[in-house]
Amino acid sequence: MPHPSAESTQRMQWMDLLRGVAVLLVVVLHGSDIPRANGIEVPQWAQLNLYLEPFRMPLLMFLSGTLLPRSLRKPAAGYLWGKFGAVVWPLMVWLIGFGVLIYRGGPGDPGYWQTGDYLWFLMALTLCYLVGLLFKPLLTRPLLFTAVAASLFVAMVFTRHSIEVDQALLNRTLYYGAFFFLGAASARLLSRWTRAPWLLVAALAVAVAWLAHHGLESPEFRAGTIYAAPTAVLGIALILWVAPRIPAGRVNRFMQWAGRNSIVVYVSHFPIIILLHRWIDQLGVGAGVHVAVCTGGGLALTLVVVWLRPWTRWLYTVPGNRKLAQRLAAGAAQRG
Repeated sequence: MPHPSAESTQRMQWMDLLRGVAVLLVVVLHGSDIPRANGIEVPQWAQLNLYLEPFRMPLLMFLSGTLLPRSLRKPAAGYLWGKFGAVVWPLMVWLIGFGVLIYRGGPGDPGYWQTGDYLWFLMALTLCYLVGLLFKPLLTRPLLFTAVAASLFVAMVFTRHSIEVDQALLNRTLYYGAFFFLGAASARLLSRWTRAPWLLVAALAVAVAWLAHHGLESPEFRAGTIYAAPTAVLGIALILWVAPRIPAGRVNRFMQWAGRNSIVVYVSHFPIIILLHRWIDQLGVGAGVHVAVCTGGGLALTLVVVWLRPWTRWLYTVPGNRKLAQRLAAGAAQRG
């Protein structure tokens, strides 16, 4: 058996790997989706994105949630500053930048500021962290995290049938937030699950493939509803079992690197693809070339932005974040 510290390191590596795969799939999605929203589509590519839809964002939320129990051990001031510096700051910077410089509706559109457009994920994540802090005194056992997740699912069902929320921020936060707290509940169980028998996982894979295929023709079975949740949960379980078995190598290390920089990939890719789409649209090329440029070019330029991160830290982390976090931790230690 691996030493506990070695096992923890291995787990962080494959969690980074999964985070990298998921966030790069979001780039691939928008490389196709942005042209499709403007009447330019490659049907086979769009269908592949639909097949993956039940898993991308639930997996990202789940992985973020696995870090919550450790974060909650910090004093409230350190917890809040950490989330402000790493989540709220890039949300504000890119929300303002995209809204003012690129967004078609312009900064005067109140709907943009209410929903966050493509940045809704960071808005929902911020709300989940606030819920976690609010219930911090109660969240002492995995079962209680599960109870919060179940409550969010119930609230989602209620809101969908009582008020007009559809794909708005509230519904997204309730749906994807449930996976966030499922991740928190599962944090201690991940290593045990990776040792599950392969026959069980093979059966799980068949079920996931069937459910994902069924969702191709039924949007409510892909995301945002109680009907889509089983596909996502089973798919995440399958992915978590497979991840530690992915061979080490350059591709693995590249995905880990992308995962460690997932915030950069997420906030920067959408404006890049929008600008590529507007440029290539002026050339009048075919749909295949258009989507290929948006997807391939979007991936390449986003990775260049990630590479530039050491020189552009203020775009993703509040200046002085680490120093203030250390002061807060030192102050908490002295009071303790």
